[in-house]
Amino acid sequence: MKALLTTIIVLSTFISSQAQVTQINSNQSLEATYPLNSTKTILVSNLDSLIWVTDATSAGTVRLSNTIRFEESAGLISGKLLFRGTTATIGSELYITDGTSVGTTLLKDIYTGVQSSAPADFLLLNGIIYFSAVTLAEGRELWKTNGTNSGTTLVKDIVTGSTGSNTENGYELFTNGTYLLFAANTAAEGVELWKSDGTNAGTILLKNIKTGADSSSPKDFFTLNPNTVLFTAKDATHGEEVWKTDGTAAGTVLVKDINIGLPGSTSIEAFPGFNFFIFQGFHLFNNKLYFRAYDGTSTAELWSTDGSAANTVLVKDIIPGSSFPPPSIFVTLAINLPGKFMFGVSDGIATSELWQCDGTPAGTSLFKSFSFVNSDFPYPLVNYQFDANTGTATTPLFQGNKFFFSASTDAEGRELWISDGTLANTKIVKDIWPGTSNGIDFPSYAFLTDSLYFSADDGVKGNELWKTDGTTAGTALRADINVGAGNSNPILSFFIGNTNGKLIFSADNGDNAATDFYVLGGSSAVVPPSTPCIGSNFSVTSNIAGAAYQWQVNTGIGSFTNIINNATYSGATTATLQITNVPSSLLGYQYRCNVGGNFSTITTIKFVNTWKGTVNNFWNNPANWSCNRVPDDHMEVIINSGTPILNVNATCITITISAGANLTVNPGFNLNVASHLH
Repeated sequence: MKALLTTIIVLSTFISSQAQVTQINSNQSLEATYPLNSTKTILVSNLDSLIWVTDATSAGTVRLSNTIRFEESAGLISGKLLFRGTTATIGSELYITDGTSVGTTLLKDIYTGVQSSAPADFLLLNGIIYFSAVTLAEGRELWKTNGTNSGTTLVKDIVTGSTGSNTENGYELFTNGTYLLFAANTAAEGVELWKSDGTNAGTILLKNIKTGADSSSPKDFFTLNPNTVLFTAKDATHGEEVWKTDGTAAGTVLVKDINIGLPGSTSIEAFPGFNFFIFQGFHLFNNKLYFRAYDGTSTAELWSTDGSAANTVLVKDIIPGSSFPPPSIFVTLAINLPGKFMFGVSDGIATSELWQCDGTPAGTSLFKSFSFVNSDFPYPLVNYQFDANTGTATTPLFQGNKFFFSASTDAEGRELWISDGTLANTKIVKDIWPGTSNGIDFPSYAFLTDSLYFSADDGVKGNELWKTDGTTAGTALRADINVGAGNSNPILSFFIGNTNGKLIFSADNGDNAATDFYVLGGSSAVVPPSTPCIGSNFSVTSNIAGAAYQWQVNTGIGSFTNIINNATYSGATTATLQITNVPSSLLGYQYRCNVGGNFSTITTIKFVNTWKGTVNNFWNNPANWSCNRVPDDHMEVIINSGTPILNVNATCITITISAGANLTVNPGFNLNVASHLH
């Protein structure tokens, strides 16, 4: 953006203060995995699957074990993370960490020796984690743990002997907050609905829905209210339909036979022997569940239920007469607003639409059409707020009444949009990559209190970290981590949010294939940009010591290369790099030192010229500036006090004017600000 001042003006504004984006770990490909508490987050390296922890500082980002390789999170108990991990000597078992090396240890070797119990199907209920695991004697069965070795026990050997009662991740474990529901497989009943209170005696077959040895395969559990859970299952006469249970056998019944007879309403037979699933899950709105179903007529129908047969009804056939391939109706990603919910729709051929539904046929309608130029649909960026202690999540609206989504138009490509549910306030946030190119894909993102951070590409800086407050003016590149046109491809975790009040994320600074770890607003392994004056001598010293040093530079091509001594550089293989008569061409260059395979902090060059006004008020007098140079298009300008007078045409990268300071531009002269005005 360029600001052009062409008349006599006086500016009174403020310094823009934004937290620093800083690197706290280099080239370990760390990725945020699970929040341990508000001050620590568990990380995992994608290079070797080893487990790390961070408190959002460089010193506090450390490897917890050199031998335990992380496989899957199980959940938190008493501030400790249980997880499935593996070692060469013990196999895949249940581990626990409190965020310290000493406290990262095997919880229990369930299948003793090098064999693996391969724990899976994790679910947290009332401070107990339930899961399935394998032993030699029992096969795979239901287990539980309270986070101690002695409290990690078999719940029940449902199928006596070594056969096991289901496959890994086949139990569909679910809770309504009171008891467990799950699918277990026995020779007599097949895969059927079971219930458990966590005791051997209280773990029972709830109902043999498809009588005999055939399976009803219950799944897709969802709580309608404290007394009712809905799910899908099939019996001998109805096919796969929506069922409900109140936790009793008598209260476990078919809700409605939507597609009458055996075909079922959850899928359509594309060709003999191959079914294409229509049902995607439930969405809760105003005490009713909404879902896609197929009644034998159309594959684009939206249904609702309150759990009764009479009130399980077709709300709207979104795209009448649809068959195969079925259209996409993304009701499980719907956003609830006061009085209605919004969801994306696409026929997969030509349409990309945002729909609204208030629960009635008349109130279920097209809200806004977009372009199918990218073969996509309006995709909401749901604001998940995850409570690690309970394993539950809420989805509040942004600023209390808005939501973000991505959508495409012919003129702007795929960009970020915002809506409060009214057409007047449904608008593109910013055309990040101007013109028809796509500014965002399906972005990595995270919400903080008043902002959305996300990955985007402006066509100049590559795919980098951006921030928005929901306005065009408040949407800007936050950090060009892979300097120049290279992509840093930031990876943000929408369910972790922040650590110690700071945003943490992974990104690639372009030096090699491994990614780096960053924090917004934390103590840093990367110092703020260094600000020598053009033509001055400057030095940078490694913050780590070793036997061998090799300084490297990233000139904006996306990777670091070794420096050799020449007229500009000296000390390239020492702890301190000297830069002589710093040329303006070094603007944006990044420097680091390779010390025996470890890397020092990264130093980025920028040129800042501060108004001193020691001689007079004229902009074009070099003696009035801290660098004894008149600002040019390589410099950032800071005016902390006084009132410089622009009496020539001038340019700069940015200009920051503190409160109480002013700038006067005489008639006929222009100040071109190449980036932005603070």
